[in-house]
Amino acid sequence: MLEFIQSGIRWTHIVAGGLGLIAFWVPVLTRKGGKTHKKYGRVFKWSAYTVVWSAGIAVLVHLLVARAEGAAIADAADSYGFLCFLASLALVTGIILRHGLAVLEHKRDITEMGRPLDRGLAWVSIGASLALIGFALYYNPGNKIVLFALSPLGLGTGFGILKAIRGGRPERTPWIHEHLEAMLGAGIAYHTAFVVFGASRLFDIGLTGPMAVVPWVLPAAIGIPATAIWTRKYRKDPKPETAQPAESVA
Repeated sequence: MLEFIQSGIRWTHIVAGGLGLIAFWVPVLTRKGGKTHKKYGRVFKWSAYTVVWSAGIAVLVHLLVARAEGAAIADAADSYGFLCFLASLALVTGIILRHGLAVLEHKRDITEMGRPLDRGLAWVSIGASLALIGFALYYNPGNKIVLFALSPLGLGTGFGILKAIRGGRPERTPWIHEHLEAMLGAGIAYHTAFVVFGASRLFDIGLTGPMAVVPWVLPAAIGIPATAIWTRKYRKDPKPETAQPAESVA
């Protein structure tokens, strides 16, 4: 029964992940605020949420199995570290995705998002990164460099959300920048999961030793600078169809 449940979770994760991976690029490459942008944005939204929840359930199942088998954390630090990585990645992806979509509901004033839930999730994102760092320092797993490499994602997400809802964005239309950056951040996390859990298992690219960490950090290494460059054009007056409040993809 347990194997059947795990298989169902795995295939749900794979199918939703593949669909979301394709759907992500359509809004990126099409006119912002257009019908195609909204349509495929909704597909990415539900695919990503499915991936996040299935990953969270998978982590919980593996933890329960490990505890039932009596596997101590100190004796299986690498395995537990991998589960921490997956849990943190899923959690931060869900938080940044929710934020990027919630911004669309508060275009007039994104400081309206300064509710306890929004602030709480921002601190959860920060806490997830601090937990990764703490686990890596205390248990010293063999994959600790991966945990350190992922930690900036949660910190950047959490502090970025707090800055936005406090009115810290200087742009004339802050919701545009916040939405774009949040969704691109979710895309970076999404592609990180694909590269680590999908591509690296389908294709043996022969990376060993310190180079084995490359797939784990490559999406962020490319995506973060690309996001900064791509969103720079919106620092100026946005296009009319982008500046006007558009229908939410939610």
